[in-house]
Amino acid sequence: MLKNSRFLSGISGLALAAASLMGSASVASAADASPQKSEQIKSCFDHSHTYYKETGEYLSGMGTTTSNCANINIKPKTTRDVMVCFYPKNRDPFCQDHYTTAKANEWTSIAFDVLDGSDFRFLFNSSAQSDGWWAA
Repeated sequence: MLKNSRFLSGISGLALAAASLMGSASVASAADASPQKSEQIKSCFDHSHTYYKETGEYLSGMGTTTSNCANINIKPKTTRDVMVCFYPKNRDPFCQDHYTTAKANEWTSIAFDVLDGSDFRFLFNSSAQSDGWWAA
């Protein structure tokens, strides 16, 4: 489950060395995918979680990737520019080097081929309140 946190200091300096983890693309609809791929997508989103980011905050609470999804996906209730920040257990946290626009009420993959058990937070480009779902 995600928990609210007030972690802002130094986050801009963390946006380094994430080239292998960055990217953006909307997730294909199940109708456009092969039957096997459709089941994987459905399974991933069947295990989604809610998030809530308060006004004045830029970071969501912590999430952890699972074997349900290969990517980190977000479905905000309102369109938001967002990136993923990773919190490895044996090294300093780091963030992707660019924001991805996640459209309202649509699943968007923010990070690809992420290892199971990776801790992460969403970093938003706005301090406005945001809520929705994530799957990873």
